[in-house]
Amino acid sequence: MNRRTFLSAATITAVTAGMAPLLTGRAGAEAADTPGERADALLAKMTAAQKEALVRCDFQALTGPGIPALTMVDASAGLRGEKGVTAFPVPIAQAASFDTDLVKNIGTAIGTEGRAKGYNNLLGPTVDITRTWHFGRQAEGMGEDPVLAGELGTAATVGMQSRHVVATVKHFAAYTQETNRFFTDVKVSDRALREVYAGPFRRILRAAPTTSVMMAYPKINGSFATQNPALFTLLKDDLGLTGYTVPDFWAGDDQVAAARAGMDLAGLGPGGVKLTAGQLTDGSISTERLDDAARRILTAMYAGGLFDHPLPAPADNVSSRAHQDLAHRAAVGSTVLLANRGAALPLPASLKKIAVIGPAGTDTYTGIAGSSYVDPGSWTTPAQAIRARAGSTAVVTAQGTKGDVPLTPVPAGALRTSTGAAGLGVSYYAGGEASGTPLATGTASNIDFTSAPVDDLPAVWSAKWTGTLTPTVTGLHRFSLLPAGTARLKIGSATVVSGTRHSRRFFLGPFDYPLHGTAELTAGRPVTVEITYTNATADTGTCGLTLGWQPESLIPAAVDAARGADAAVILVNRVAGEDMDHQQLDLPGDQNQLISQVAAVNSRTIVVLNTDGPVAMPWADKVAAVLQAWYGGRGMGTALAAVLFGDSDPGGRLPVTFPKDATQGPGTSQAAYPGVNGTVTFGENTAVGYRYYDTKNQTPRFPFGHGLSYTAFTHGSLEAAWDKAARQATLAVTVTNTGTRAGTAVVQVYATLPSGAAAEPRRLVAFRKLALAAKASSRLEITIPADDLTVWQSGKWQLTPGTYTLAVAHSSRDLTAQRAISVS
Repeated sequence: MNRRTFLSAATITAVTAGMAPLLTGRAGAEAADTPGERADALLAKMTAAQKEALVRCDFQALTGPGIPALTMVDASAGLRGEKGVTAFPVPIAQAASFDTDLVKNIGTAIGTEGRAKGYNNLLGPTVDITRTWHFGRQAEGMGEDPVLAGELGTAATVGMQSRHVVATVKHFAAYTQETNRFFTDVKVSDRALREVYAGPFRRILRAAPTTSVMMAYPKINGSFATQNPALFTLLKDDLGLTGYTVPDFWAGDDQVAAARAGMDLAGLGPGGVKLTAGQLTDGSISTERLDDAARRILTAMYAGGLFDHPLPAPADNVSSRAHQDLAHRAAVGSTVLLANRGAALPLPASLKKIAVIGPAGTDTYTGIAGSSYVDPGSWTTPAQAIRARAGSTAVVTAQGTKGDVPLTPVPAGALRTSTGAAGLGVSYYAGGEASGTPLATGTASNIDFTSAPVDDLPAVWSAKWTGTLTPTVTGLHRFSLLPAGTARLKIGSATVVSGTRHSRRFFLGPFDYPLHGTAELTAGRPVTVEITYTNATADTGTCGLTLGWQPESLIPAAVDAARGADAAVILVNRVAGEDMDHQQLDLPGDQNQLISQVAAVNSRTIVVLNTDGPVAMPWADKVAAVLQAWYGGRGMGTALAAVLFGDSDPGGRLPVTFPKDATQGPGTSQAAYPGVNGTVTFGENTAVGYRYYDTKNQTPRFPFGHGLSYTAFTHGSLEAAWDKAARQATLAVTVTNTGTRAGTAVVQVYATLPSGAAAEPRRLVAFRKLALAAKASSRLEITIPADDLTVWQSGKWQLTPGTYTLAVAHSSRDLTAQRAISVS
């Protein structure tokens, strides 16, 4: 079922026309009433059945109160599922901007477009903390640091809600993987839960307590987040939420238990099944809990202006020129220059020819699959933008790689069974292992199915295909598996492709979820192949597998194009999205080989990573420059051209640490990721992201906060003091652009806490972004409240007495000046 249909038709039906409201606008004496007071007045006139209907999202049953129906849409990077809207950079790219004003403007734009499309409840922003590089939805969050995610999440929330809509901040809490996401039991300390995973929500709710919050899928310390009383107490009593909670769709296993525990909008439950009338008024939950839930919903609606600002009729196209320009600026502001050897960038006007290689046309990914995908509409691709900007410089294009897409099914003519027949021999088995006595055997012409390939297979089954493959060309061959389940391809004795996908493609968003590998093969020389598969790990009731290949490499033609060019710009990508995790840190398919071979013939090779996070870079020392473009929405093509040619300074800094290899960072053991027997242990406690690297003395490839400019910045001496009366630290520093051109600086402030706090080596406590002209200086004055220096110890927030060291920095590993202060 399409999620938008589920929302608009099944649970959030339109309020009946002509209903007489009990309370209307803010006229007369009610003009001064607070949202809570207005909610109480309306609640006093509602029957128990009406309150239950509100909690169940059954607005059609509210024939008297005149409560506007909540109409919801996913909205982390724009409006998912709509045409004629603006596709902004994904949230992790927004986080890379380190720019609260920019993100607030994005939130305001999304709120404006949401209302214009007929929505008053926007499901965003997303502030899930990135714990490991495996997380397939990391692009939907705002990085690994709770202060960064919290400040930017606050800006987005305030921006959205300024347009008379309710934002739904998600997902609460400790949601860090897609593997077994519906049932994973997260074992996390109370301290890590509060300091790290609830950290962004703590900041957002200080500024916007009447927003709404979406509860996450996993169990937290043994109980589903949607049914966990302690989690609701934390969110409402400790963090100060006065608005309502809503479950993620299909989360938990008992909606009544969820409502009893603290779920407010309880009509969006497991399996998409609605609560029916009477389930919440039969004594299953207390009248006090029902009143509290209804009051929270009404309070958020009044505070958001939903009663006073009725929705307009939905418009076809709500994407304005101003919003499109904002999307371009956001893409520029989030682009991170990771490396720039020999000032390879910006590209000089003297170049005679530029080769643009890789998925740089309409095959460029502007977003991710799942609930955050936004249709970019008409947009300028990177290849088009580079060609338009190059002027008299010639631009040649070469595909070089197909990127991260499923390949054409291997035909029967290339395959032979052990008896010499076309195709492969196959055996089917009961259960999750392709072993034992087969249920059935036969010959398959190829492997390409989306339903059970033979009759009478059990709910969980496995298969093994064997035979030989005879190549028709010599050289690098690409192979792909597109499974719903777990699959492995062996060629000879080597495993070429293996892994798991719960679904071949999530039902929201346009991208498939393939697995890739490569092998060097010789024309006419048969090789043995073995493919195993099980649907035990697929989404319930599904199966499927396609074995694809690309026998002729696109790399040689790209190398030829690069050899004759003054610069080579290579775009590479990786699919990301909901209901999938990354099992390899490597770029998919042949993209690493492409980069290495192009770099061998062109000393000015620029790599553009269009990914959701870190990837392995075996070619890092061979290329001239590396840009991290994330998925930049509709503006990514024009933004990339502006950065490449130096029209704009690359404004982004890393919101996540980039490891050197897959052995670094949290989540490198089975217990830590993906878990053992359904349990994931957050043994690193609060040492998430750069804090983990600092604690373990690991040197990453690129640290949190890293990003280069086309100019240079220095920080002067640091002034810092503790104001005991105001309970805050104050600091001042002068930032100077020492270069010959304008640029963008991001000043980061880190704090080292006293030993009694038992904290990580340092934590981000503030950041500021500023643009400076050549040779210009600016004095920054920053205030750090005591709350941002506290730790959770002995069941409460504590400011540990002792010496605090404050440092200004270019990144978490590049500290420029520091000063100790004494806090008593």
